[in-house]
Amino acid sequence: MYNILIDANVWIKYARAKNIAPLLDRLVAYHLLPITNNYLLGEVFKVLVENKWMDQYQSSNTIVFIRKVTYVVTERAVYGISPDPKDNYLFDLAIQNNCIFIISDDSKLQHFKLKPIPVHSTSWFLKKFPL
Repeated sequence: MYNILIDANVWIKYARAKNIAPLLDRLVAYHLLPITNNYLLGEVFKVLVENKWMDQYQSSNTIVFIRKVTYVVTERAVYGISPDPKDNYLFDLAIQNNCIFIISDDSKLQHFKLKPIPVHSTSWFLKKFPL
């Protein structure tokens, strides 16, 4: 089993599409365990509701589902040089849980020169882990 981190923007993208299968199938086939925390889950919930992509009930169900397919942890705040300070926790989660990479569609994270963990896009992930 390999730990990975999936950024909130990726969970939101698949939740909006109402088709988590492209992610879930690869997680199972390649024995990948997504790591998450309550902050990331809260961010997913908030964005889905605030943008009216889902109501609170649907968003809550989405969070329950994500909790079932991830390992929820609490990290220590250590990392402090992310291009967006709100994303420092992503590197903390990834480092402290031995993640092999982060999946994010945030171009600032992907092009960040000092990243301690590789950051890849969802398109990279889908190509790198074919079914």
